[in-house]
Amino acid sequence: MKVLLKSAYHSDHALEIIFSSLRWLFLVLSIVVFTFQYIENPVHLKLNIFIALVVFGFMYMGISDFYLHKSPKGSRAYTLMTKGGPFFDFIAFSALIPLTGGIESPLFPLAYLIILHIVVYWRLLGGLVAASLFSVIYSITFFVQVSDFFSLHNLTNYVSQVFFLLMIGALGGIIVSRERKYHSEKHMLVEAANRDYLTNLLNHRSFQEHLRKDLEKGVDFHLVLTDIDKFKCINDKYGHVMGDEVLRQIGAIIHSIIPVKTGKAFRYGGEEFAILLYTNDQNEVNKLLVEIKQTVSNHNFFFEGKTFSVTMSFGSCKQKGERPAQLVEKVDKLLYEAKDSGRNSIVYSDVG
Repeated sequence: MKVLLKSAYHSDHALEIIFSSLRWLFLVLSIVVFTFQYIENPVHLKLNIFIALVVFGFMYMGISDFYLHKSPKGSRAYTLMTKGGPFFDFIAFSALIPLTGGIESPLFPLAYLIILHIVVYWRLLGGLVAASLFSVIYSITFFVQVSDFFSLHNLTNYVSQVFFLLMIGALGGIIVSRERKYHSEKHMLVEAANRDYLTNLLNHRSFQEHLRKDLEKGVDFHLVLTDIDKFKCINDKYGHVMGDEVLRQIGAIIHSIIPVKTGKAFRYGGEEFAILLYTNDQNEVNKLLVEIKQTVSNHNFFFEGKTFSVTMSFGSCKQKGERPAQLVEKVDKLLYEAKDSGRNSIVYSDVG
């Protein structure tokens, strides 16, 4: 739970998990509240409506949790279920409040939580719209339930509740908008500091940080160093602008081949790239490196109406608890073995 709460500061997904958990908690609370009220004043029509509402709630929340945990983030189903959650909450709230005491319902403060959930996605405008809708629900319930609307006591209660709803919507929207802007700007700065501007791969600084942390945590991975064969000749023959374009396109090739869940690719420096592959399967490592090598060698670069191609050499080694500098030096030697053996090849250490 501590990790989840910490992640919620930066992740909408973690925040959705928290809201989903609270939704289950409040469903149970609603059942308890309704049960005690029904024992004191049994009304069968209310019971039937409440049972239908609970069944619908279980079905919706079960389906929502399934997509929340199983669907890829950003997919249509994931977006529909997560962003649709506040709409379900609003409908359920509108039905639940009249069933549990109306304006005196102990569940009424749920409105504030639902408004905060809405402002996560729709910020200030969403907060104001949500607060207005809840004010309408409260007003309808109030007019139906209260006979002497214009008494000072009732009028004060009504104005106070509507005022608090609108304030929660407005202030919640402003606070979330400010936080989102801050985190967005911070994320952009972090990305700029950790990305290579030319290839859009992670940069050398990021590589050293990932390598250090992975070794400290004892994560199993293979380190791969690779560079473009005879890259100086490309710069001399076609110019540095074309050399930059070669680096950019090769960076895109490496990025497209390395699975996000399996590895990370970095521009180590110059024409050299580094790859961290999080797997114990040597065959999987070989398959990925061969695919990169062949894709690069088969790729055509265009210059003034003519085409040319390049090759790459690779050194790869599974980490065995070395210090970062030791592991890089070890793999760097394997890379030079690949270049000394004729280039366009892959050299492994301790295969199997």
